Amino acid sequence: MMSKASWTMLFTAGVLAVTAALNMVPAQVSAAGLAAQELPEGPGKAELRRVCAGCHDLMFAASTRETEEGWTKIVNDMRSKGADGSEEDFQKIIAYLTAHMGKPPVR
Repeated sequence: MMSKASWTMLFTAGVLAVTAALNMVPAQVSAAGLAAQELPEGPGKAELRRVCAGCHDLMFAASTRETEEGWTKIVNDMRSKGADGSEEDFQKIIAYLTAHMGKPPVR
């Protein structure tokens, strides 16, 4: 059976090892930042990142398909909940989402 001092030393060594490992990870890498890098280039991408990534993992947008009407409803709902951007920002975001994450037309 290990003594209390041995357990304390083992725990401390473990904490130090985890801290050292975490210090090797680049600082300020966020899921939203990585997701934004994977989004297609186009007008409105910068506004989407700036306005939406503070609260959302942008992979949600990449995995969701909506019509222009659907994206407009979603964006307007976010505006009503405090999304901070100009009218022009929101129009660019809707256009970007519709162009890159829109539902295919029904034939």
